[in-house]
Amino acid sequence: MIRDRFIQTRSAVTELIIIKAQLEEMGDDWKPETVKGGGISNPTESRAIYELDVLADMLEQLKTRERELIGFIGTTLAIIDGVRRGLGNEYAEILDQRYIGGLKWADVRIDGEPISPRTGRYKLGIAFDWIDSLGLAAILKGDYEL
Repeated sequence: MIRDRFIQTRSAVTELIIIKAQLEEMGDDWKPETVKGGGISNPTESRAIYELDVLADMLEQLKTRERELIGFIGTTLAIIDGVRRGLGNEYAEILDQRYIGGLKWADVRIDGEPISPRTGRYKLGIAFDWIDSLGLAAILKGDYEL
């Protein structure tokens, strides 16, 4: 059901924000090469090497998850674009603001005007039914006719 995808997208957007902050804090552009030490064993050096290796693994895991989330969210954005083209801008804006922007109903605006939660839910229901009726494959191909 498409409704579940949009709920997952809202969570994915939040997770992506957190991951991007973690990558920025850890130094997104930095990835150490494994350091090989020779000679006498040094506990401090061994600990530093271990931490570098662990940090490198953690950075790679975060980057992998970031790519997955970007792909998932990107597909949802493509669905929203299909809604915009096939059903109308208002429906797409509600989807975008609620599930990508994570806005509360009080903050959702259409053409600068607030929308009531009741009207918003009604329009979301129409959009979800439209998407479910057409199917994701059709929408992603650009086929917007029922």
